[in-house]
Amino acid sequence: MKHTLLAAATLLLLSLPEATACVGCRQPGTEGPVEPQTVTAGIALSWGVVGMLGIVLAIVGGLVYYIADTCRKLDRRA
Repeated sequence: MKHTLLAAATLLLLSLPEATACVGCRQPGTEGPVEPQTVTAGIALSWGVVGMLGIVLAIVGGLVYYIADTCRKLDRRA
């Protein structure tokens, strides 16, 4: 069950186009190793979105685990 939920969450994250940066933000800067500020901001924004999604998924995953554990304990008592 845990592996199924992990696989579903991974597929969901991989299928979200909003979690990736736009095409212009992913391209490396043309001025050598120093990238323009817009590209750096785009990279930071995309990682910020992924981080926020991770926090939300961690909270939801914790709640699902708590509910499943509580249901298992109730089934053992009955």
